[in-house]
Parts: sequence; C-alpha cells; structure tokens
Amino acid sequence: MSTSYQIINPIATLHDYAQPVTALSFDPVSDTLWSGTSVGTVIALHTIQGLRGVSFPVGGVLPVKQIVAGDNYVRALGDAGEGVGSWSKGGMNKWFFRSVSTLTAFSSATYTSNVLAASTTAPELVLLNAMTGSPIRVAPSPSVVTHLQFSHSTLLAALADGYVRAYDPRTALLRENGENSVLAHSSGVQDLQTSGNYFYTIGWSIRRGHDFPDPLVKVYDLRTMRPLPPIPFQDGPAFIDILPKHSSSLVVTSAQGLVNVVDVSDYSNVSGFYQLETTSYISSTAVSSNGSFLAFGDALGAIHLMTAIAEDAEPLFNGFEGQPIEWADAPEAPPDINWTDSTPLNSIGMPHYSTLLLSSWTPQFLPRSGILSPPPPKIPPQVLSTMKMNDNIAYAALPKELRGRRNRVPVTVAKDQGRFRSGKGRRDDLELEALSIDDSVEEVPRIYRKVEIEYSKFGVEDFDFGFYNKTPYSGLETHILNSYTNSMLQVMHYTLPIRRLAKSHITTNCPREHCLLCEGGTNCQGGNFCKTVGVLAQSQNQIELIDYGREPTESFHRFLVDHLSLEGNSFPHNPRLIHQPFQEDTHSPAAAPITQLLGIDAKNVITCMSCKAVREKENMTHVVDMVYPRRLTPSDPPPATDFASILRASLIRQMTYKATCQTCKQFATFSSRRSIPSSELPPVLAVNASVYNEDNLKIWLDNRQSRFLSPSVEVRGEVDGVDEAMGIVYELRAMVVQIMTKERHSHLVANFPEAEGQPNLKSAWFLFNDFVVRNVSDEEALSFPSTWKVPAILYFERLDYSGLPDQLDPSILSLDTSISVNRDENLIRHECLRFEELPKPGTLVAIDAEFVSMQQEETEYRSDGTNRVIRPARLSLARVSVLRGDGPKEGVPFIDDHIHTSEVIVDYLTEFSGIKFGDLDPHLSRYTLTPLKLVYKKLRVLVDRGCIFIGHGLSKDFRIINIFVPPDQVIDTVDLYFLRTRQRRLSLRFLSWFVLHEHIQTDTHDSIEDARSALRLYKAYYDFEERGVFDEKLEELYREGKQYNWKPPPQPGAQPNTTRSPVPAAQTSPIAQFPMVNQNFAQSPFNAVNFAISNPAFFAPPDMGQFGVGGQSHNWNNQRHR
Repeated sequence: MSTSYQIINPIATLHDYAQPVTALSFDPVSDTLWSGTSVGTVIALHTIQGLRGVSFPVGGVLPVKQIVAGDNYVRALGDAGEGVGSWSKGGMNKWFFRSVSTLTAFSSATYTSNVLAASTTAPELVLLNAMTGSPIRVAPSPSVVTHLQFSHSTLLAALADGYVRAYDPRTALLRENGENSVLAHSSGVQDLQTSGNYFYTIGWSIRRGHDFPDPLVKVYDLRTMRPLPPIPFQDGPAFIDILPKHSSSLVVTSAQGLVNVVDVSDYSNVSGFYQLETTSYISSTAVSSNGSFLAFGDALGAIHLMTAIAEDAEPLFNGFEGQPIEWADAPEAPPDINWTDSTPLNSIGMPHYSTLLLSSWTPQFLPRSGILSPPPPKIPPQVLSTMKMNDNIAYAALPKELRGRRNRVPVTVAKDQGRFRSGKGRRDDLELEALSIDDSVEEVPRIYRKVEIEYSKFGVEDFDFGFYNKTPYSGLETHILNSYTNSMLQVMHYTLPIRRLAKSHITTNCPREHCLLCEGGTNCQGGNFCKTVGVLAQSQNQIELIDYGREPTESFHRFLVDHLSLEGNSFPHNPRLIHQPFQEDTHSPAAAPITQLLGIDAKNVITCMSCKAVREKENMTHVVDMVYPRRLTPSDPPPATDFASILRASLIRQMTYKATCQTCKQFATFSSRRSIPSSELPPVLAVNASVYNEDNLKIWLDNRQSRFLSPSVEVRGEVDGVDEAMGIVYELRAMVVQIMTKERHSHLVANFPEAEGQPNLKSAWFLFNDFVVRNVSDEEALSFPSTWKVPAILYFERLDYSGLPDQLDPSILSLDTSISVNRDENLIRHECLRFEELPKPGTLVAIDAEFVSMQQEETEYRSDGTNRVIRPARLSLARVSVLRGDGPKEGVPFIDDHIHTSEVIVDYLTEFSGIKFGDLDPHLSRYTLTPLKLVYKKLRVLVDRGCIFIGHGLSKDFRIINIFVPPDQVIDTVDLYFLRTRQRRLSLRFLSWFVLHEHIQTDTHDSIEDARSALRLYKAYYDFEERGVFDEKLEELYREGKQYNWKPPPQPGAQPNTTRSPVPAAQTSPIAQFPMVNQNFAQSPFNAVNFAISNPAFFAPPDMGQFGVGGQSHNWNNQRHR
C-alpha cells in the first residue's frame, strides 16, 4: 500500500434517493461498507461498485447517527435516540437497548471486549453488556454527552458544554487519579477520537457572541489532560478519523470536501491534501480497517472513495477477501402444479422455516407502547364489582344493561376532522374544540393540542382557517417542512424592533440567495422561511435543526439569532439604531443591527483565587440561558427562586473553574463574573428558559400563593462587583412554550400581548397555536399549571429606549436588474418607474402572476374507491408582471420579471403559465430573470406605499406569491363582475371576449396580457357605473355566458395570438387600449381616498376572509378563474 491516496469513482447506489448519507462504517472482515440514510435505515454496500445488500431500520424515522461494524455484528444508533442495537450481518436484530430518556451516543469500541458505553439526555452514562445489551451500571453526567470513546484505560466523553471528561471504564465515574476534565471547545465538541495516550477534538468556540468552527484540531495528553500543539486546518474541520496502522496519522475532513491526511508528529507537511468532487457538503466519513480506503458520504446520497492501493492490485476494502458476503436469502421457487378445477388448495403448501425469521424482532426493539395489535377490551367495572373467584377462575353475573351487547364491535360516529369552505350543509354551531384537534391527549387543554390541516379535493385553499381564527391576527400553516419554526417566526414578527429591522433590511441590496432576515421581512407565510432554514442547516452540517418529527427549540433559537446577526451586518456601514443620550463616541462604526437590539456586550472579570490576579475579557452574546439555583451543601441558605433574581443571576453568570494561572504559574481555581452596567442592557432581551429537568420545571409551576412569571421585570446591572442602584424595567413581549404529552410528543405554541387597550377582550394576550389563534386571559398566558406546559423562549422589551427608524427605499422600483446571461433586449417589455412616477397611496397598478409546480399532489387511494389528499401540490412563483394603472403610460408594465429558483421544478405548466424549460435558467433564459427575494421586495414596497392592486383572481395569486395585501388595497375583477344569485365566477378569458371584444389566452397565458385585460375590465366597470348601465350589462353577461357555456366562441379562420410578442407594450397608445371606457373619465374614486397606511401584519395570509379575520365569512367560489 502506498503512502498517498487517489480519488476513484464514487458509489452512487444511494444517489437516486437524493438523501444525505448520515453515517458510514467499513466492515473489518468482509468487503462491505455499511451506510446510514436520513430515514433511519442501515444499508450494506458490497465492493467498490456499491452492490446493495441487506438493510434494516435502527428505530425511528430520523437519520442514522452512528454505525460500528465488528466481526459478527453491526451496532447502530439513530438521531431519534429510541435506542442502540446490535444486528447480525444478515440484518437480524440481536438485542436492542431502550432507555426512558433519549440516547445520544455510544462508544465505537468496547472495554475488555464485553462492555459498551452509551449516554442519554437524562443526562447519564450507561455501561452495557456488549453481548446482550443489558445495562450493567448507570452513572449521572454533568451534561449531555455527545461523543464516547474507549482508550486502553479510560472512557472519554465529550459533553455538550464543550468539556472532555475522563471516566473510569469500570464504574462510569470520573477518574480519581489526576486531572479528569478539560474545556476543549467553549461552544461544543463536533468530533472526538483517541489513539494511544492522546486524544483529538474538533468543535466550535464563541467569537463575538457567535458559534464559530475552530480552524484547528486540538491535541491533548490523555494522562494529564493537558493540551499539546494543535493541528491547523483553515477550511474548518468537520470530521476526524484515526488512520489504522498509523497511530500518529489523522484524516481531517471539512464539510466542503477538503481532506488532509496529516502526521501528528509532522503536521507541517502539506502534501497530504485532497479535494473531493462534490456539489453538496460532506455528511459522514469512515476509514477501512487497514487504512487502504477512505469513504465520504455527501448530502446527495453519493459516497466518495479514496484509496492507497496500487492500480494493479485488487480493490478490496481491507486488503483481503475476508468472509463471504451475506446476501439476502432468495425464496424457494414454488412447485409446479398442474392446476385444474378439482385441484385442492392445500396442495400449494406453506414454507417451513428452520431458523428465526428476520421479522422476529427482539422485544426491546418493538415500539415503546409494546403493542403491535389492538389491546384486549377492558372488563366493565360493573362486572368486576360482582366478580367471584373459584379455583383461580373468576365468575360474574352479566348485568342487565350489558345484555345483548356481547361480541359486538361498537360503531363510533366519525368525528368531523376538518372544516372546509366548500362543505354543504355544515353546522355553523360547531365549536373549535370539536374539530381537527388531537384527541389522544387528555391532560392537555384542547386549545393547546396539536392541530393539523385537512385537505379536501380543492386543496389547502378550501380549509376554513377563518373558523379557527376569528381575530385580526394571523396564524401560520403546518403542512410544510420545518413548520416547527412557526412560533419563532411569530416571535420575531410581533417583536416590533425586529420586525422594523427586517422591513428595513429588505430594501437593501442583500446578495444572499438564502437569507432569513429577508424572508422575515417579506413573507406572510412560513413556506420560504422554513425552506431557507433547511438550506442553511444543511449547508452548515446542523442536520438536527431540520424537522424530522421533533422540535430543537432553543438550539434553533440561537441558530436563528446568530444568522440574523450575520446577514444584517454590513460593517463598517451599519446604521446606528439606538442613540444613547450619553454615548461617548458616535462616530465609531456601529455593530450589526441585531447585535444593537439583542447584543449583551458584557465584560468578564476573571480572578485567580490563589494570587488574586484579575484580568478582563470582552464577551458578546445575544441570548441569555437561564441558570437555576441549587444548594451545594445542606448548610447553605436557600437560594432566591423568584424570576427577577434568577434572570439577573443568569445575566451576571458567576462561575468557578480550574486552570493554570499565567501570573502565579499554578493550577488554581478561577472565579468568573460578568460585569455590565444597567445603561448598556439591550433594548430587547432574548432568554432561553433552559428547562431540562423536573427540578427546573418545578420552579416555574404555579403554587397557591403566586405565579413564577410576571408581565414585567426589573433588571439591575453590575459594575466592578457592585450592584447598580438604577434598574431597567423590561416588559414581556413574547413567549414560546413547549406542549409535552405523556407519549413524549411535543409541539410549540406562542403567546403575545398584542391588543393592549382594546375593549371586549379577555386581555391583551393571544395564543398562537399554528393556525389557531385565540384571545386568552393574563392568568392563562402567564401561568404554568402542570408539566404539560414547559417554557422555552421569552422576549422582553425595555420601556425606556427610543424607537427605531422605519423607512423603506422605493428606488428598487427604478432599477432594472437581471441575472440572465443571455437576455434578449428585444424581449424586454417593461419600463422601470422614473423618480416622479414612484407610487403614492392610492396609485393604481395591475398585476398578474404565473406559477410552476414544485411538488405533485400526494393522494391516498383506499380500497373502497375513495381517496384523500395527503399533501397538496406546491406551486412557486415563476413570473410576475405589474402595470401602471393610470397616467400617460397607463397599461405599460414597470415590472416583468421571471423568477429564478434553485429548487427542482417538476412541471412547468406551460399550457397555463407560458413558462418553458430554460426560461428560469440564468444560462438559458432570454427574459429578465431575477431572484425570488428581489421580486418580494418590489411587491412589498408597492404594498407598503398604499398601491391599489387590480387583477383577476388575486386572492389565490397573493397566497401562492406569499404576500399579504390589505383588502382595501385590492380590486378583483372576479368580484366586480359577479352576481351572487348565480353563484358562478367568470373567467378572465370570457370577460375579455364579452366586455372588451378581445380574444386572449388563445395559445398560452401571458401575465402582461392578463394584467392589462384586468385593468381594462376595471376601467370598463367604472365607465358602466358612471353611465348607470352596469347591472344591465351584468345580466346580459350571464345570459350570454350560459348560451356559450361560459367560454368565448372560437374565432372563424383566425390564427392564435402569439403571447410572447417582442413588440414593447409602450408603443401602444393608452387611449386606444380601452375603447369601451368613457374617454371623459378622468380619475378613479380610489385615487381621491386618503389611505391611512399602517404597519401591515406581514404574517397574515392574503385572503383575510379565508382565515376568518374579524369573523367575516367568504364564499369558497371566490377563487382564481382563467
């Protein structure tokens, strides 16, 4: 085997699934590579061709976290943490250890060949019998363990607090002789490996208040727990592996695919660098038993291979053939039977099995309920009360009320599961508590239970959200991936300074395609925000933030705030949002906007308790993690348990630790304490409740005397160890709580005080449970009556800081931007607005949009012939056109953008959208192509400046575009030309033929043509109203529609119109465009209205009647017709 590696063809067997390869392990005795998928399945891949072999689940549907292959076993653990198990090479489960708490890690090796270590979130360490999986010893741990490794004499554990601790492998207790812990990475350990007397770590540290990957591999002496010179790796290490048979060599891999095979004794050698050819990121690594092969799994399902064997040698993973591969047993061929009408059926026979079937799971591997079939019915209590025993047999008389009911299956009345706008004969007296709310949870009040959207044949638009929300505030939907972020998205929106900051950010030229701050400032739904969360989490290898059925609440909170800080940072050109009255230097560069709002710029005062040397260290953080008091010794006085005291103690954060003092050169105890004056406390205080155990939760629970949480709290700063006399009063502005059930299922709800001073309400507080919104009392919002309600995140606002600027720059409407490389100038059909044309309140604009399909509808077909929509089709904006609605250039578009998207398009819907393959590709498109985010910004500016939007079927358009337009800024021609007595909406094509005497949409749809037709229909409507003939025209319209079956008659001998005419629309006279409009018509009444534009509720859905705003009800037929 040579000393250098070469890259060979990757294994693409799993590439068809396009899912990350989350774990890898080479088999030490056969030519097999074991791989883990993101859906909790382990798959055997044989030889370098990746021939698929056996596969088996590890428990749960979350990604496989860890795989260890041995001589006769395969051990695995999933991210779901349901348990760690051992399987045979053929896929049969040998044992499965399940704990009450979620499992987080297990050791890759064993101690004395029969002891395996595992860890749980309790937190605790568990020593297992490696042969049977039974627990041997359980010991507590100071924090959650993320990695475990056995050395020759020690059990090493990397913990969530960034420490690596050494434990006795026999007792699972901290090692007593010598040092037993070291702070490796202040913000968490990402990987841990050990070899001989050394161990190696990679992880994150906090820099300027953010988690930052350490650009080096740290090396420690296992005997003394002292650091040694680290190994630099500037690309940011994501994985480390020990190279077998070269104990001093490491394989360091970055998430971008840079691989460095480095010798620890001489890491200055730079010849061992390799770059993998991957278009995504690396998600797992593995090294074969002799180091001849390296494997790297990526996020698209490919496994990249590097080998050190000679080209003429046989490519075997371990350098030898080893044991034969265990293939899945092929079923025996059925016997040939000459079938006749008299052939008995029992001649077919049944197979005989001499060994256990693969489906014979161990009892521990069964679901937590332990029941795979319905349990036996319970004996009625009236029978039990009269039961008598005789020779171990129970007898009881059958009560009269039960006679005639034996051996009958009770038929329960099917409960309504959803309320739909298209439903006929529905009961309007139904209450919210009777519909679409999980009934399996009895201890949780109905209003807090998990809710799901039901689908009818009309899709999600048919769901009657208005029944679940009769408030002026909007909830968010649950049928999209990562919708667990709904509560945090609402927190950011209803925290006014952050909302204003997001609105201001969307007017800047943000270069990021995926930006959480932009999505928070433009969207009225969570779809694009959730998608951006998934993209950013995958790109940074933080897969745990993606919604796989659980809610990583507080870790996502920190991830979100850190990203918002980075995305809004334009240092040194950041605007100064908060002007302090006694600020010394107003000319120095300002910090990032989010840092100005949430940043806690404290000073850590560190004192050596031996020599009393004092040093100071700057510390910036955005989120306060609550630290709860505990009595160290029985003689200590009971600590303060009121909320203000605990919050202040968490902010000051006094702690002690041991380290080597640089002054006295002794290994001494240090005392660390934050110092921050009251005047420098942030305007917005973000708090993680950090309730991880029952003791912490007991502090929050209500008692007979008082509640723990109050709507306001006073926080006092500290300078040089002295409490300040002046305190800052914070008011509670938002709260996220986690609803826990006995089955360990959880979801998030949020509370906001949004209706202060409004009459006829219980209080200012509202509960947001996804799309369910209800007004609740102060007592209910702030109370924690039982363990089902667990605090997660709190946001406080200062009452004494100045407001933030809220100015939107409309100049974006005057910029012609395109990312298309081959844009054809002859196809440019729009003219950007000049400065004097920038819209004012009441300005008329006509709009139309086209869409493409990103996901087909998923439908479940039942055996009885019925079907149910599991997930509706998902559309995405592909083209939007906005036209001037008045003025000398009336009807001329100023926005005509095709929208680029990085997602896979499954159907261009060319017949209805006019979009063809290549139109949305920057390298192929001949049209004006812009990012989706830029289009949102333009439309957001139009909405905020009070424009009146004219179009046809706009409610559905705005919903898919994902933007909210207040109802008083919408003129929908589908509503103008509508008779309620006829209950039929008319298509734009038919209206254009009858009213405008024009044929449109003869070939495909064109958004400019459709928007111009809608504008002309509105002008014609106003003209008919002026002349007093509109009602007559409308009756005639419906008579003609019935005669022609609501479709315009075909043009005799006419050729279809070309929808993509290269002639600019500006060449057409505006007067000639509207022949039916009275030319004496001067101005629309909408222009004379004085529009009072307030801050719109950006997160409200576009059709407010659909979501029941103000309790209004709208007819389902109000949809888009073309």
